[in-house]
Amino acid sequence: AGVSVRTDATTYCTMPPTASAPPNTSKSCIGDVLDRLAAWWCSLRYQEPEQFPARLRYWLAWKLYPHFPAAVRAFTEPAARACHPRPDFHWRGQVRPFQFLNEPFQPAEQMDWNPSGRSLLWRFHLHYFDWAPHWDLPGLSRQIEDWMASNPPGAWPAWHPYPTSLRIVNWIRAFGSAMPPNVAHSLATQAAFLNHNLEVHLGGNHLLENAWALLAAGLLFDAGRWTSRGLTLLQREIGRQVLPDGGHYERSPYYHLRMTRLVCDAVDLLTLRHHPVPAELSRAAESMTRFSDFLRHLDGSLPSFHDAVHAEPPANTPHPSPITHHSGYYILEGPPGRLIADYGAPGSHPNPAHHHAGIFSFEISRPDGLVIVDGGTPTYDPGPERDHLRSTAAHNTVRVDGRDQFQVWKGFRAGRRAWVSEVRESADPDFPAISATHDGYSVLRVFHRRTIARVADAGWLIVDDLEGPQSHRLESFLHLAPGLRPLLAADRITIEPLGWTLLPFGFNGPPAVLDDVYAPAIGDRRPACTLVFPAGPALPGGCGLFLGPRSLSVLVRESYNVFRLDDLQLTLSLF
Repeated sequence: AGVSVRTDATTYCTMPPTASAPPNTSKSCIGDVLDRLAAWWCSLRYQEPEQFPARLRYWLAWKLYPHFPAAVRAFTEPAARACHPRPDFHWRGQVRPFQFLNEPFQPAEQMDWNPSGRSLLWRFHLHYFDWAPHWDLPGLSRQIEDWMASNPPGAWPAWHPYPTSLRIVNWIRAFGSAMPPNVAHSLATQAAFLNHNLEVHLGGNHLLENAWALLAAGLLFDAGRWTSRGLTLLQREIGRQVLPDGGHYERSPYYHLRMTRLVCDAVDLLTLRHHPVPAELSRAAESMTRFSDFLRHLDGSLPSFHDAVHAEPPANTPHPSPITHHSGYYILEGPPGRLIADYGAPGSHPNPAHHHAGIFSFEISRPDGLVIVDGGTPTYDPGPERDHLRSTAAHNTVRVDGRDQFQVWKGFRAGRRAWVSEVRESADPDFPAISATHDGYSVLRVFHRRTIARVADAGWLIVDDLEGPQSHRLESFLHLAPGLRPLLAADRITIEPLGWTLLPFGFNGPPAVLDDVYAPAIGDRRPACTLVFPAGPALPGGCGLFLGPRSLSVLVRESYNVFRLDDLQLTLSLF
């Protein structure tokens, strides 16, 4: 049971997935209906009780708001009339470099604020005003006047609570106490509108952004009712959304970083305004910052798991390790590089909008860049491309019978869920390992266990064991970073130009090599290569691979828990 590698070079040209027989149309239609019903049922059953009336209210409100701007104005302006910026208010917080979805964009004093043919995400970004802190104030004032004329209260999507929240904070950063009266009046009107339209139906990072905007507006205008409600909501949601290891419960590295900056900004502004800072906010800022430093590659970049919207610039050297692993991320690091493994699952999360079906996926980096990557996030627009990027095939894990590990649908929904067992860890300094099982294929009565071990300074051993009855088609995906390609040698697969060795075992044929795309951010699609290793059909069965810089030629599984790499024998005690 050595390395299964053919010497026929044509095996390694680009090829499509294996074709299958046409499905039975009647059975397929019935199955589609049942899958959709299951998706709705599973999406609803995990909602919090408060989310049901909030979702109904949100739906009704946005059927009415855009058609009755005068009524919305009459409802919100009384609360804004008495609002005036404090003359001693000065705060900018962490001003990030301006970027607009990784595409050229030049703000102007007069713009089309509701362009046709643009996605909802693009229009949201237009109404964020992320460029405001970088703009000259007289020009920004004229631009805001144009925005107010084009977007009366309640207009869609300008007054949606999420862009409204981000816009409030961006205007405050830009102007502070130098805010012109008309801008201040508009901002106060938006805060009054937000106060009655918090995104309780969604929760998550949206509700944190709402709370933070309300708090910032309350401190700017010395409006105690907004300050109190924003701070109370922020404290409550921090208690819900920040896990014991400091990670954000949506498990997206990008959104964790964004929420970290939000909490740190809240602590900074409260301190600057001599307002008491709740202890839980200070603790959350510290623990979330530690986690942000931990969840980094060796080049300082963020992993691209679960909707990486922006390609964040590299940060400092990553922190060695968190205290706990409630977020489901594990790191196996050594001289070859750093492996970050995703051992989390959606479970009973009420709204896993950014979750991808990539349980047990991993990325590998060296100090000079990435080696193995997750598929990434080229778009937020619902459709085939987004369905694929959230699918199991877009991640470095195993797919069974062409099905995803759990249902991902409608762009930001998760239906049938999956859970991961308790993760077992080995603390051997020369052979650290992690192992767990997920039940995402329990509908097929199949259970997938993955063990990942770092082999001294040689590389990593990834072992997949699948148990279940009958026969099943298995596919193991491995996504290479842009610029890397597999090269066939006599006794191994070599990843060029790195020269790393890739040794598979337990597969029933050579891999298909597919031309693919890696997307570290929205709109940033980079040509890349994906290997698809076939396995099965008989279960139980085991397969896996070794990957690393050591020049090895033999990988043999001698028993369930004993492996041999050339003359090195390894025993996985986690089995």
